[in-house]
Amino acid sequence: MNQSELLLDVSTHALLHLEFKKLDKRLSLAEKNNILVQYLKPIVKSHQYRLVKKTTKSWLQMGRKLNTDFEATLNQERERLQQMSSTDLYQFIALIQEIETELNTKAQYSLAHAIDLNARYGKVLVCVVDEDLTSSFDEDGLMTKATQILFIGDEQLKDQFSAIVDKSTGFQSVIAYEDENHLRIELFRL
Repeated sequence: MNQSELLLDVSTHALLHLEFKKLDKRLSLAEKNNILVQYLKPIVKSHQYRLVKKTTKSWLQMGRKLNTDFEATLNQERERLQQMSSTDLYQFIALIQEIETELNTKAQYSLAHAIDLNARYGKVLVCVVDEDLTSSFDEDGLMTKATQILFIGDEQLKDQFSAIVDKSTGFQSVIAYEDENHLRIELFRL
């Protein structure tokens, strides 16, 4: 998980924890803040959350201030993180990570004429074919032009690759080229 995903998880779980506490009794502002602070304290010390330690510490400092609506602040942070995590760029990175995980490989990024067809990681070659991947996305993370992904491997893994891409909800995929061991798809923003 990257930093944004971890922070989104932490804020969501903290707010859910508070909601369950609210079911037991009506809570004052100070009690709500204290419940959220107590929930976040172990996260700051946890090795699992070391990537988000600094941000979580700053959240704790906000929650300890008197007359601060820490719940509202945490909700705003969660909304901001959710919007950040739903951009096309984020979804594209998540798609590539899922392909890498499911096919036990690493994706390459290369121009079409410079692809090393022998540089396979595991049993397959997966390559994002783009002159400049950053130019495919604007500053807000929205896809501005299509990009291609090349797959080379056996037919069973090709079908698995195709299934992963097809279940992606953020992109339209079109087959640009296919034979028994090759599949090149073009991804468009929906």
